[in-house]
Amino acid sequence: MPKRLSVALVLVLAGLAIPSASGYYHFVRYLSRTGPFVPVLQKFDLNSLPNRTVNFYLTDQVYGLPLAPNDSVSGVISQILLAARTWSDVPTSALKLAFGGVHPAAVPVNGPGIDVVFTDDMPPGLCGQGGPVQVMDTAGGPTGPFAPIHRSVVMLPRNLCGNTSFSESFFQTATHELGHAVGLQHTFTSSAMSTQVTRSTSKAQPLTADDRAGLSLLYPAPGFLLSTGSIAGRVTLGGQGVAMASVVAIRPGGDAISTLTHPDGSYRIDGIPPGQYYVYAHPLPPAFEVEASPGNVVAPVGTDGRPFAFGASFDTQFFPGTREPGFALSVVAGAVIENVSFQVQARARPAIYAVQTYGFFGQVTTKPPTLNRAAGRGTFVAAGVGLQTAGNAPVAGLTVTPIGGAASLAPGSVRTYPFASSYLQLDMTFNPFAPEGPQHLIFGAGNDIYVLPAAFRIVSKAPPVVQSVQAAGDSGSSRQVLISGANFSTDTDILFDGLPAGVRAVEDGGARALAVLPPGPAGHRANVVALNSDGQSSLYVQGNSPAQYSFDAGDTGPVSVVPAALAAGSEAMVEVIAPGAAFAEGAALVGFSSGDIVVRRIWVAGPTRLLVNVSIAGSAQPGQTTITVTNGLQVWTVPFGFTIQAANPRQLNVVAGGEAAPATVAFASAQPGGQATLLVQNLPAGVAPGSVLITLNDQPAQVTGVGGGQVNFVIPAGLPPGPAVLRLRVGNDVAPPIAFGIDPPPPAVVSVSANGAAVDAARPVRAGDQVTLTVSGLTADDYTGVITRSRIAVNVAGVEHQILQVTNGLPGGLYQVIFLLRDGLAAGAQPLSIVLDGRASAPVPLQVR
Repeated sequence: MPKRLSVALVLVLAGLAIPSASGYYHFVRYLSRTGPFVPVLQKFDLNSLPNRTVNFYLTDQVYGLPLAPNDSVSGVISQILLAARTWSDVPTSALKLAFGGVHPAAVPVNGPGIDVVFTDDMPPGLCGQGGPVQVMDTAGGPTGPFAPIHRSVVMLPRNLCGNTSFSESFFQTATHELGHAVGLQHTFTSSAMSTQVTRSTSKAQPLTADDRAGLSLLYPAPGFLLSTGSIAGRVTLGGQGVAMASVVAIRPGGDAISTLTHPDGSYRIDGIPPGQYYVYAHPLPPAFEVEASPGNVVAPVGTDGRPFAFGASFDTQFFPGTREPGFALSVVAGAVIENVSFQVQARARPAIYAVQTYGFFGQVTTKPPTLNRAAGRGTFVAAGVGLQTAGNAPVAGLTVTPIGGAASLAPGSVRTYPFASSYLQLDMTFNPFAPEGPQHLIFGAGNDIYVLPAAFRIVSKAPPVVQSVQAAGDSGSSRQVLISGANFSTDTDILFDGLPAGVRAVEDGGARALAVLPPGPAGHRANVVALNSDGQSSLYVQGNSPAQYSFDAGDTGPVSVVPAALAAGSEAMVEVIAPGAAFAEGAALVGFSSGDIVVRRIWVAGPTRLLVNVSIAGSAQPGQTTITVTNGLQVWTVPFGFTIQAANPRQLNVVAGGEAAPATVAFASAQPGGQATLLVQNLPAGVAPGSVLITLNDQPAQVTGVGGGQVNFVIPAGLPPGPAVLRLRVGNDVAPPIAFGIDPPPPAVVSVSANGAAVDAARPVRAGDQVTLTVSGLTADDYTGVITRSRIAVNVAGVEHQILQVTNGLPGGLYQVIFLLRDGLAAGAQPLSIVLDGRASAPVPLQVR
């Protein structure tokens, strides 16, 4: 069960704060020891980071890890990259995580970032640790104060805690610790940020609404707070506020979202998706032997650095003061439900806590238990403090009650598990029409209750199985493979180690899938895992012995970078050349193992060539850095491969993008014949347009204006989509070249349908409907040949919606995108647009009732 590391207060950074997140889910300090309590949250200052991106770095200890025979270093790296993408792909969050490279463990990386280290110095019983280790003094912002994180760390054991890198456990640990590193504390909703005891996520469904809300409150994307609702109140005991009580909003058959109370007992749960929720308050669980505090939570501190005391234990209670969920609150987007308060009764310690549940597929143990409703009945086991007597019998009066009507406990089914007496066996029966999703349980004993969110999941089919993977010939530059097994569907994701393969087609009733192989080195044996959208994976059936695939082609030469040296303060393009690499868009990453070098964007200019825009801090000290290049499962590390030279304070530079630049700079969307603006550092004053020469791929561009550090120009007609090398000369001064992105036209919505018919004024849609868009102008990922859902967003009336499925390869180059219509939209025609890689279609009306 991970815990946070100590905090060191160092330098001060200025930046923009998030809206004050009421409630306590993060690492917090308060400006006073008396109310009103305004939380100062610890988070990375995205406004000070190019592209709002936090780099994470691996130490070269990764190359010396003792690994199982069917594991590999590139497999370990790919799983950490997958965990980072999990957080980066949260659509309601502005935070992005980027791979900064592999560096020597003895050489620290400067600047803001996250260090991923592998160590034997791990307390017994822990599979990982993580959190901020350098936090700046409180900084101000337009919406309130915050505490900028300078460095965070993720510590993983060298022996991987007995796990192979492709396992559910290793991936969940990496995801959990990265959550700590970006500023999230423990929660008690069975989410990714719950401790390993009660966590109920999977590789196929790695995050819950609680995780997404916690991240988005720290780093909100535009519209997040307007698209969600809030619940506020206070928890008191004898008229006094209870500090750090957990308050949870829970939806039957859905996720739970929570917060902890302030020192005065007040709370506010923000970021709740609209819907019907029960609300309950419970105390933090007592600390286990390896934990430093109740729930392994780091207490908030005051300006004096002293932590606030944890509140007293009390009886768990549903609003408005009951032991069962009987009063549901209707959460509406953009609104706060006030006065949802609790008057609780003290008790020495919870009667039941730390309950965990497990299911079985043959000899494979799964968590969470996954029960198929088609069977009408399912069995799983449970263990926890207070469930059993010293003789392992159920405690007297133990009750187990599901929340909602999807399932019920079979009479007399709570009994000692015959194969392991320290567990209880539970049998559930199902409503044949029960919806798929998480199911919550209430355990009762000793005049107290314990609520376990997502105690088990109801599904409608068996988990996927991967039996074999065989080459299926070439398709252009994409290698195809035929995956044989069972229970594949159009929403199945296939992973080769931690890299996704693009599923092109599913055949034979789900027994075969045709997919595009990610790049990999010759001879590499990748572990192949299938993930279904219901949360199940092939690991549920195949355990620690998944199918494997051996790559028969891969890298054949060293990596080089041209130029191999640039001055501090440069904005420039470098070329990465790797003979035999077969670079693919979306699979290639480049890191310079330095906080002074930021990779702004990477383009694949050919199978062996990358164009990389980099920015080097003007304060960077001269010296050499290590370059790491990945292409799918291929990994090259070049020690001392790049040199930072002394700064030239007069150097002309084209700023190739970043959040501080206007939307018209080179990094943004641009099309042939359109207007564009460059930000130019050290641009002399009074320069006439005739003295400025701009070329793109050696084609001259018409300069239309110069001034204020900017150059306006017209993009030459006829340039194909992709990177164009831009060169700028002002008189006798020449800027380093950059890569300028020429974008294809934006996507377009061709048709909108739902329930098998076109959506119009006579057939409007309502909340909960699945809406199908037929879309043109989407471009597939290069190496997968399909569209990954993380590249697409659907926006209705300014609110982003959840994408359920993307269907590729329709006639005429069309795609189908299916999304779920959210609650809270006004009736009538609402503007709908689809966004691909930040480029939005023209809006079309969506009729809503």
